[in-house]
Amino acid sequence: MLKQAEIERQRIETLASAERQRLITEAEGRASAIRAQGEAEAEIIFKKGEAEAKAMNVKAEAFQEYNQAAVLDKLITGLPEVVRALSEPLSKVDKVTIVSTGNGDAAGAYKLTGDITKIAAQVPALFEALSGMQMSELLGKVRLIGDKAPKTELPQAPIKKVYGGWP
Repeated sequence: MLKQAEIERQRIETLASAERQRLITEAEGRASAIRAQGEAEAEIIFKKGEAEAKAMNVKAEAFQEYNQAAVLDKLITGLPEVVRALSEPLSKVDKVTIVSTGNGDAAGAYKLTGDITKIAAQVPALFEALSGMQMSELLGKVRLIGDKAPKTELPQAPIKKVYGGWP
């Protein structure tokens, strides 16, 4: 009976050892698969980040290239609003009485329109004070920026030849 118990013990140890080895191999296989999946996901994240960084660099270069054009566009398109705000007090005037003494460069209505012109002429100086840029310098760059812009040709309709009257 002792020999039978010894054989049974060895059989159980062998089965336990085999089960232990199977579990270790299975765990290593799962770990390897998880590691491979994690590495693949990390690679995807890295590639996506790299692509986004490249796209941002392209955008940054484009913004740098067209930055002055964008600033110019924003400021110039806002100028009518500035002029409107400057002239708004005049729009609330109901009646103007002009008294001319004959002194000075201008008299009468000419003096009034001259003053309005002087107010409007201050807009470029206001623009330069607000933006910190010379308006004449920015306007000079518009041509350079336009020359760098991609050119597209408009599609042309096919020309239909008509001989001798209606087709």
